[in-house]
Amino acid sequence: MPLSSTVRRLVVAALGGGVLMFLCGAVAHVGLGLESRAMRALPGEGPFRDTLRAMPLTPGMYQYPSMADWEGGDGDAGARDLALAAEWKKGPSGILLVAPTGEEPMGAYQLGGELASNCLAAALAALALVLQGPAGFARRWVGLMLLAPVAWLSLTLSHHLWYRFPLSFTVDGLVVALVEWAVAGAFMAWMLTGQRPAASA
Repeated sequence: MPLSSTVRRLVVAALGGGVLMFLCGAVAHVGLGLESRAMRALPGEGPFRDTLRAMPLTPGMYQYPSMADWEGGDGDAGARDLALAAEWKKGPSGILLVAPTGEEPMGAYQLGGELASNCLAAALAALALVLQGPAGFARRWVGLMLLAPVAWLSLTLSHHLWYRFPLSFTVDGLVVALVEWAVAGAFMAWMLTGQRPAASA
């Protein structure tokens, strides 16, 4: 394909693929409740939030028990590690995420950022396929769908292993990613299917 045609197809594939990913994500999260169904209501939420307000905490991630309490000092490092492990096992242990106050739970930053990130992901994936040279629809589509498990294995699964994200949340993440890349990937593969040059006489 001529360069101008390739660039045009690349732009359309990126924008169209990003929008399709965004819509698939909306259906999966809002319509089907994937990932969010793993989040439970906290017993005694009111008093718990009052306690947090009284601290107060700046927005960020907090680990408990904190490794900082066992780091540094002149004590034996092995003994500190054992003490931390014992405290962790005693429970409760986990991560507390504190969001900035005054924000909408689902505002322009979240929606706009999600759409922009989807389009950027689609653009990078499309560019990677174009740089690989001409290929048919099926090969392009499979190549795009493989991005879902690759990203899941390298990031989402790590969150389950190290930060103890619930297994149901982790599995839902793979399902969402597969659906997004399957639908968006079909459109992108169709847009980016290259025609092999004819053999010279």
